Amino acid sequence: MIATCQRIEVYGNAKCSCSAPVKDVGVEALFRLGELAAGLHSAVLGEAQVLGQVRSGLSDASPAVQRLFACAIGAARRLRAEAEFAGHTGHLLDAALANEGGAAGGSIAILGAGVVGRLVVARAVELGFEDITVFARKHPETLADLPGLRCLPFASLEDVGDIDVLVSCVGASAGELSVKTLPRVNRFALDLGTPRTIPPGGVPRIVTIAHLMANESVPERRAELRTRLRELIAERMHAERADRNSHIGRMRFEVEVIRRQEVGRIQRLHPEIPATTVEAITSALVNQILHRPSERLRSLDDPVLGERFASLFAAESDLTMEAQR
Repeated sequence: MIATCQRIEVYGNAKCSCSAPVKDVGVEALFRLGELAAGLHSAVLGEAQVLGQVRSGLSDASPAVQRLFACAIGAARRLRAEAEFAGHTGHLLDAALANEGGAAGGSIAILGAGVVGRLVVARAVELGFEDITVFARKHPETLADLPGLRCLPFASLEDVGDIDVLVSCVGASAGELSVKTLPRVNRFALDLGTPRTIPPGGVPRIVTIAHLMANESVPERRAELRTRLRELIAERMHAERADRNSHIGRMRFEVEVIRRQEVGRIQRLHPEIPATTVEAITSALVNQILHRPSERLRSLDDPVLGERFASLFAAESDLTMEAQR
């Protein structure tokens, strides 16, 4: 199961009779997973956080399903490298400002100091908001050194005077905020909660993720990237079929499944480590460990030895995958 800020999706290798409104079967499910990992369904095109969320969600999958995932995630990583995405969730603030036809500046209040809240704070600083206040249930020490920033307890929100922009980054467990606790907002509020956390009538203008995606200026870009991703997945599937005919290819593929499981586990235990760092370190380590045995197996050209060696890493055969969301 993959749970991100905006969606819950379930991937498996059996038919499902659940009431999910959309279901993708077979290779379409694989394409869907690749698009998700590449950030093509994110509000900020190509945002990096979703790749780690996908890896974490898939880390407990069976070896057979992991084998299918590896193809889609590898293609997603390749697409990310080609596209050179630079955006993150904090850039939704840019989109909201553009949507409302205004420039950055003045005062901004940010509710929540989790991952999304910190990204919005960092972007507000970069955009040039002069007065930035973060309201959090716990003091966000990681933000303490940013210039022009105040960190206040959530309970003091109703005592704040007028602000220009309000951004809600609180999680779904917080529920809908009370109108009585909201400060007076002069320009607009950006609600990044799913479901929404700012009640209607609480502020004069509420901008949601749905508004931003409906009015985005790059829908053609998303379509082009989806087409390219499908090409990359098809290439990897073809290469995998050819490679798995060799003993070394089969062995390395099964090791890659294990590596990806461990990457997901590391990211759950240490979310403070960037996903790209975990990926780079584990990939380099596996490649270094397997390089010399792989070269020796090739030089020996001993089919019996190669078969016995590859069988040590054997997993289940490919299975059909279905996705629900």
